[in-house]
Amino acid sequence: MKSYGPWLLVLLVGLGCGPGAETDGGQTASGTAVDPQPARHGRVPVGELVLGTWLPAGLDRYRFSAQDQVLLAGLGLNQIEWLQRGEFDGETAEARAMDFCRAHGLQMPVFYEPPGFTPHDKLQNWATRSFLGAGFADSVGLRVQALKTRWAGAEGFQGYLIGHEDYAAEYYEALAGVVDAIGRVDSLRPVLTVGRIDHYVDGEAFAAAFFREGGQPNIFQHEHYVFRGNVPTEGSGLQSKLSFLLAGYGQVAEYLQGRWGRWHAVVQVQSEKRVDKVYYRKPSAAEISVQAGLALSRGASGIIYFLYSSGVEEFRNAKGEWVQTRYYEGLVGRDGMPTKSYGAVQALNRQLQALSPVLAQLYFYGAGALENELLFGTDEDIALGLFGNRERQTHVLVVNRRTWQKRTVAFAVKGQAVVDVATGEILPMVNDQVQVALAAGGFRLLAVARDN
Repeated sequence: MKSYGPWLLVLLVGLGCGPGAETDGGQTASGTAVDPQPARHGRVPVGELVLGTWLPAGLDRYRFSAQDQVLLAGLGLNQIEWLQRGEFDGETAEARAMDFCRAHGLQMPVFYEPPGFTPHDKLQNWATRSFLGAGFADSVGLRVQALKTRWAGAEGFQGYLIGHEDYAAEYYEALAGVVDAIGRVDSLRPVLTVGRIDHYVDGEAFAAAFFREGGQPNIFQHEHYVFRGNVPTEGSGLQSKLSFLLAGYGQVAEYLQGRWGRWHAVVQVQSEKRVDKVYYRKPSAAEISVQAGLALSRGASGIIYFLYSSGVEEFRNAKGEWVQTRYYEGLVGRDGMPTKSYGAVQALNRQLQALSPVLAQLYFYGAGALENELLFGTDEDIALGLFGNRERQTHVLVVNRRTWQKRTVAFAVKGQAVVDVATGEILPMVNDQVQVALAAGGFRLLAVARDN
């Protein structure tokens, strides 16, 4: 039996598994510990995990009663986003949500135009122009300053949400202009935009326009839902879909290499019916978990659940003509009661909260092959993500891609010991091999103590 010496305390505390670990708590660029010339890892640490959801106050009907807010607060989130445009008793839905954030310690990016401006003055409208015109930067700056003034003092004011599925290459110049204008007026808050990375006409040009230097790292939220109605619940057909999902996550990570930014995964928790056909089926608890695990294995800094509320969407074309009615079921039903997915996400968030203080200070080194600097294994349907400090790799995230089967996988360890970050458990080693038990669709972050 191996004897564990003083280095174990260094592993548990120095690498962030113990109390009092430092985190990247929203510092400005000048105060964030970064490697100015990263050779093998991301420009910025992962940061504290953002756990968020879309449409927390209803879909086609606004509902945000005291009971609704209790349920939302109990999910274990730290961010909400996307509110209806509406005014209730002289207060906008966005303002009510910001009050909720203040009361419960959550954050929210703002989306709508500031008071005194038209609905066409959302920052998204400016970021989707094909012709900038004279005075573009000053005009955008004026609106950013008005938003900053409007939300001054709001503790939950997290940043600026400026886009959703704005894929055309003709928009990228305006996108860069809006991002730069925000940076000049408010460098303490990030800019956010949402889309599916492989749908951008020119992904490299989009990344260059959006991930700008200085200030808070901007955040791209990647949305991709693979659990269509005909996707099987096990076997090679499901694995093919998960590979497709993981490829997109990897593509986002590639675009972030050498860039000042972070990304979030918008994961599917909803079912959706179009006419009488199940277009998206409801993912199981294990399928929700594996989406989060795969995203983290590619360096995601946040998990955003789509969607919270249930309801009906009247889908219309560019002319405003009705095309299709879509029926969604999210984490909470139209009756305001939790669906079966609510408890699954609540439990997953507890796990993610346990990992967050450690991931906060780690840098993403990339996807791990089955043989890497820390471990060597031969099992199939496993995904690995490598993390470390600014000098070398220290942690590996192990993901079980089999959502229908719990399993134990063996790894040869290139180090002295392996510790489960969430529990502090030292995994037993036999002949330099460690056995890692994984829940169906589950994942574990492991710290590997290496020889000096």
